[in-house]
Amino acid sequence: MADSTDEDSQECRACGDPVASSSDHRVVTTVEDGETVYEHFCSDDCLESWES
Repeated sequence: MADSTDEDSQECRACGDPVASSSDHRVVTTVEDGETVYEHFCSDDCLESWES
């Protein structure tokens, strides 16, 4: 896996904060219209908020 930089850092889908490579980073993967979609979250709290 390649190291990420600030330039290609993802934003948290729930709060918009930059998602850093950490143990709290969560990704939800889905397929929509034949395309893979990755939703990035900065914490379990943001993931749970988005799911509800």
